[in-house]
Order: sequence, then C-alpha cells, then structure tokens
Amino acid sequence: MSTYSQQSGFDGPVAWGTPGTGSALSRWAAGQLTKWLVWVALWWGALYVTVVLLPVGAVVPMVLVLTVLVYNAAMSLVKLARVWRMRRILGVYPWRQQRGAVRITKGKAVFVLPDPDNPEKTVSLKVSAGVLGSWTRAALKDYDEELWYAGDPRFACVVAKPGLRGLGCLAQPTAFNYRTSPRRKGLSPEARERARAIGARVGD
Repeated sequence: MSTYSQQSGFDGPVAWGTPGTGSALSRWAAGQLTKWLVWVALWWGALYVTVVLLPVGAVVPMVLVLTVLVYNAAMSLVKLARVWRMRRILGVYPWRQQRGAVRITKGKAVFVLPDPDNPEKTVSLKVSAGVLGSWTRAALKDYDEELWYAGDPRFACVVAKPGLRGLGCLAQPTAFNYRTSPRRKGLSPEARERARAIGARVGD
C-alpha cells in the first residue's frame, strides 16, 4: 500500500484492489456478526435467569441488564450493516497514509485529514466512543502513528491501523443524513462523482 500512500488527490488504484483489503473487511464483518450473536445469546440467558431463577424482587435490576444487552446487540447490528457502505468506499477511493492524525479534547477524538482538493487544508472526522465512553491518546496510538484511510473526509472514510487492523467507517453527518444540508462548496467534479458513487449526498 505504501507505493500510493503519499500521492495527492485521488491518484492510485482503488483500495479494494490492494492485497489484503478484501480479507480484512471479511474479518471485520465476521467479528461484528460474532459480537451480535454473543449479545443475543447473553440476552436470552439473562431473560431465562430473570423469569425462571430469580425472585420477583430481583426483576427490576435485571430489566436494566436486559436493556443494556439489547442496546449492545443493536449497536453491533448497526455496525455490521455498515459493511456495504465500507465496500463501496473501498471500491471508489485509494488507500492513503496519515501520521499524527489524532486530536483528543476532553475525551472526544477526531481524525484530522487533508482535503483531497486542497491538501494544505484539513477536515475533521469524529471518532465515536459510544454513549458513555471517552478516548485517550493511548487507545488511539496505532491510528496516530500510522493511520490508513480510504475515502474523502468531507464525506466518509474507511480507516484502519497498520496491517489493515481495526477497520472502521466514519462519516460526516451531512453525507448521508437527509435532515442536514449536503456539502456544496469546494468540491471538484471528480470529488462529486466519487461521493455520489458511494451514495453520499452532494449539493448542486
């Protein structure tokens, strides 16, 4: 991948054609499916314990446990559904490399990446840590030392650690949310074409 990591704009072969990308995405999808199955199994187990084994007085705290398990299962399913978006992004954009991309403020993290049409400018992509979670630089160390990403940070990117580990999909709220106004300014014709190819919203 390093052959094309330092090129500007959208130059280079698409990420999906890079050896190891397809298997990395398959491993990521399998991991998300496994997590979902584990959360579902835990929910059924907790439900059995609640209904059959526990006294009535213990039902109320177990309802909280069941709710947490349902939430985690739902989040795993949401992440699994992103595999199709990730596949589209990897089939449109080349891999890029960025060092020192992590910025953390009060436990909130963003990846700061160059604008493909104007490399001296940067664009920030928020990194979700969950409802109650927060980030530390140690947790994102590998990403900061050598972040691999494919996409346009003004719309959406697939990110990875070195060795195509820790895949994730990050998107701007304006890219896919119809309750927001799509990006219009500062986009080259090629950027617009590629964004539409991944299903992102682009203003006229």
